[in-house]
Amino acid sequence: MRFYVHHEAAPQFTLAVEWAATDRRTVAELRDEFAAAYASAAGGAIAPSALQILPAEDAAPLAPSACVAAVVAEGTDLFAVRAPPGGAKAAADEEGGAQAALRKALAAKAKQAEKAWAEKSYRKARAAYSEYIEMIDASGGLGKQNDKVSLALRRLGEIEVLNGRAEKGFPLLERARLAAPSSVEAHVKLAECLVALGDVQEAVGELQNALKCAGGDESSKKVQRQQKNIKLQLGSTLFRGGERATGGKLLTQLLQEDMEDPAALRAYGEAALELGQVDDALKIFLRLIVAQSEDKEIRRFLARSLMSPGGLQQLREHLPDQESSAPALAFLATVTKDHCGVDEAIDIYQQVTRLSPSNASYALNLTHVIELKLDYPKALVAVHNFLGANPSRALGNTSCSEFAAGLPTNLVGVPRFAPEGTPRAVPSGLPADAGGDVDKLKPAGTYGSDELDLLALLYTAVKVLFVAGALEALPGLIKLVEPLRAVKDLHLTLVRNENAYYCCVAQLATSLPLPLPALPSIYIVGDSHTLAPSWRVVRYMGTEHLLRPALVTGCKIWHLRPESDFFPRYNFNAAVDSIPHGSPVIFCFGEIDCREGLLVAIERCRYESLEEGVNHTISIYVKKLRELVKQKRFRVMVHPAPPVLNETRYIIRKFNMALKAALENEPELMYLDFFDQLLSPDGERLRDGLALDGTHLHPSYVKSAMEAALPQQ
Repeated sequence: MRFYVHHEAAPQFTLAVEWAATDRRTVAELRDEFAAAYASAAGGAIAPSALQILPAEDAAPLAPSACVAAVVAEGTDLFAVRAPPGGAKAAADEEGGAQAALRKALAAKAKQAEKAWAEKSYRKARAAYSEYIEMIDASGGLGKQNDKVSLALRRLGEIEVLNGRAEKGFPLLERARLAAPSSVEAHVKLAECLVALGDVQEAVGELQNALKCAGGDESSKKVQRQQKNIKLQLGSTLFRGGERATGGKLLTQLLQEDMEDPAALRAYGEAALELGQVDDALKIFLRLIVAQSEDKEIRRFLARSLMSPGGLQQLREHLPDQESSAPALAFLATVTKDHCGVDEAIDIYQQVTRLSPSNASYALNLTHVIELKLDYPKALVAVHNFLGANPSRALGNTSCSEFAAGLPTNLVGVPRFAPEGTPRAVPSGLPADAGGDVDKLKPAGTYGSDELDLLALLYTAVKVLFVAGALEALPGLIKLVEPLRAVKDLHLTLVRNENAYYCCVAQLATSLPLPLPALPSIYIVGDSHTLAPSWRVVRYMGTEHLLRPALVTGCKIWHLRPESDFFPRYNFNAAVDSIPHGSPVIFCFGEIDCREGLLVAIERCRYESLEEGVNHTISIYVKKLRELVKQKRFRVMVHPAPPVLNETRYIIRKFNMALKAALENEPELMYLDFFDQLLSPDGERLRDGLALDGTHLHPSYVKSAMEAALPQQ
């Protein structure tokens, strides 16, 4: 950027100035430079404090603290004039007061921004950081704010990179580096962005620059730690960028310097896993997880290690097969399950329940993991094994042996789904209020953690029998469980999910048609909203069909992304794999996205608006359904997201409108257009009679709304 400063009084003098547009020097610094040049060229001396810089001959002077680049454009003419007597002091006093007020406002804005950043409220953080920069620019700058401006720009860039928009983060992070060229973090974050963009060589250069900036007192532990962290990042970047020998050598050297360094262990472990060195990787991540049990990346790499060929064998060499190992093994099973290592988690939990057969929590978790495969016979075997090992253990007046006696006698004969063409026995003799509110409740805290785990296991057995279609066992078991749940605030305990599922199933069981007919199937795949229509009869393509559930617990559409490794994706794949090719299938997803996912994603700047979030979520959904049509020739129908909750109904409405519009362009996917029939005439409330438990629809909606939307020819 080139501009000019003129002194028009005798002796006249013009200084041509060329500064970068990103230069953060102030008007006061320009004034000093002009005074020095004037003294050298014009032969006269003017004290810098006696000069004022004007943007025009008759304009007010620029604030000395203003950033020149913020108030001057290419080719601008500025004017240096002597300040009037006393004017310099008055201007300085006024400037000082304005500076103090601005500094105070900037400090408050910076604090607000950092608080939002720490809370991962990235939308608020982005607004605050942007306002911070605007405040400085509007004032023309304020002294040497380069480091603070760099931090604000860096945070703005990081928000973009965190949300998968590295291309938008790059210019912000580049500006952050230019604003503070000696900032280590500015170089490091720009390097991370470049890696995300696939430019490894440039990233390596930035990390090398960061290493230069991290100089200082070499004896300082803080400096040494910073330098080592940069070297570790450099080694990992080289390794992942294709220079495995160079990167691996650097990582090995850094680990050898201190074999207990967690950061070096982590970087080396990641590289070892990439090279298939499972034993080394597993040893490292087992050590790291002890001190950092909630670290998401360590958990992910630990799960990958256990899921690798030979991973479980290596684990058993590290942990003895004895009861004292059970808590650690159970933790590892949960970590592995969370990242889709369901088979490995089952293997570990089976070992855990063998080592500690009296622990209801372990039996419960084994049952839940087996459920993810929709292998209901094995899930019930896990329940039965616990009950059989603890026959005298009781909850209230119900013993484990009594509950076990009510389970189907031939557990291996329990089907994944009630078989085609076979009438099933149906619950009978259940009280009409089963699963509903209880009048007389024991106080909260009546049950300890062990008792709650046992209650949850009994709850889960009832749910598994329901979704498996083994309905003949439900009446007796529900009658045993009903008195046990008469305790306050079970919905606030760690077994609240099991409690909710049980209450829903028990209420649904009271209204099942008698008996269940032998009819062809329509499968309904989805989250807990699939329970209400389960085992109901509908007319489809001119003939009656039975709706059979394929439950995918807690699954959001977001979990169906190809890159997701969260266990609901495994559960979804197991559900669709269990359904015969060519079947008619209703998919019911989206309510959890609307309730839990979209608003959080907007707050974290993944989406700019609710509309963008809805459309992106639907694009994931439609892509997955298209794949299933191609792979399994399903006749796909799509259920609208249920509008049960008042608080999220406006989001559900937007979602279903967009879903309907998207499916109009998909000839092989049919939207079941009955959303409006679920609402009151004014569209503001759920239609009377369609609420079951405050969370799910009443099964009567199947006849009153869904059936008419099904194709009949």
